[in-house]
Amino acid sequence: MRNLRLRNTLFRLLFLAGFAGVPLTLALGHDGHHVKCNGTTINAVKADIQAMGEGEAKTLATNELQAARDMMAKNDTEGCKSHIHSAMEATEK
Repeated sequence: MRNLRLRNTLFRLLFLAGFAGVPLTLALGHDGHHVKCNGTTINAVKADIQAMGEGEAKTLATNELQAARDMMAKNDTEGCKSHIHSAMEATEK
């Protein structure tokens, strides 16, 4: 009887610990949206855009990528990141 009670307590503890970790996991998942402003990222986004079908989303992504290139040329890292992020969002549409 004691082992059964201990096992139930352990399962409850593990179950609650699993739920406690969910918000942390979700918060860390958003960290993937932080991009770097470099040639590698721009080339990766460019490849994603080329794989898209024609349409408004592709035009928007292309314009945002060009704006990111312009910001990178001006050494405006935050502006570049913002435009790359917008381009990446447009490729997901």
